Amino acid sequence: MKRLFNQGFISVPLLLCTTLSVWTMGCTAVSREAYDRDLAAMKTQQDLLESQKKATSEQLTDREAKLKQCLDVGQGCQREKQALQEELTSTKKALDACTTNRGQGAKELASCQIERDKLQTDSRGKDAALRQAQENYKVLQDKLAKVEASIGQVRQRLQKLVDSGKLRVVLKNGFLVIEMQSDILFDTGKADLKAAAKPVLQELAAVLQTMADRRFQVAGHTDNTGTAQLNWRLSVQRALAVVEELVADGVQPASLSAGGYGPYVPVAANDSDDNKQRNRRVEFLLLPDLSDLLNLSK
Repeated sequence: MKRLFNQGFISVPLLLCTTLSVWTMGCTAVSREAYDRDLAAMKTQQDLLESQKKATSEQLTDREAKLKQCLDVGQGCQREKQALQEELTSTKKALDACTTNRGQGAKELASCQIERDKLQTDSRGKDAALRQAQENYKVLQDKLAKVEASIGQVRQRLQKLVDSGKLRVVLKNGFLVIEMQSDILFDTGKADLKAAAKPVLQELAAVLQTMADRRFQVAGHTDNTGTAQLNWRLSVQRALAVVEELVADGVQPASLSAGGYGPYVPVAANDSDDNKQRNRRVEFLLLPDLSDLLNLSK
């Protein structure tokens, strides 16, 4: 009976009846005060048992929740374990593949290193070639500067004749050209120098004598009036007449040459009298020193 009472399966009225029966059967009658005291004690004992039952129920619910949480965690751990196992298997396969390809990778690495060394060697060679080209370019610039300075000296020495309008100094295709109108030097269709032309050529000769180391070509040009053959012959004869006069005025013969271009190298269209007059001219072409040309090509 005590076990049943402790487990909470016996109610207070039943317990009371049982107690009364016991008292009636084997005990003497008790006082009302003792009865109330015992009843209050049993009530207190029942409340305590109910409280313990409630606490036990709450503990059971809490432990069931914790058990469920542990089960969930266990399932999560199991899934994580499976994922880690799969990752380990994949990593092992990748490692096996790397081990298999390691030999090929080593060959490719060696090939890349050889190619790198080759590129570095080529780069050093190109750097050296670039430095050499830069040095050559500087040397070429220096030589060109000397040629330009020489041309500048010629122009400076001829400046008085230019200022007086007796000739023009121009650059054509990189060459210094001294132009004189044929009408100043010759009559139309003639190759004999005018008397008024000789003082002009004497002034020019005085300048050319200061440049004995330079060579000039005297070139005659005509307009297109008349036949080309006659004009060509006339242009050559006029150039020779000028050369002879310059030599007579003291210019070294080795410094001069003569040529005739007839009507074939005009400076203007032969469509007006003014343009034809421009085409009738004698030019003095400053020839470059062959040694300078050869040096520039190196």
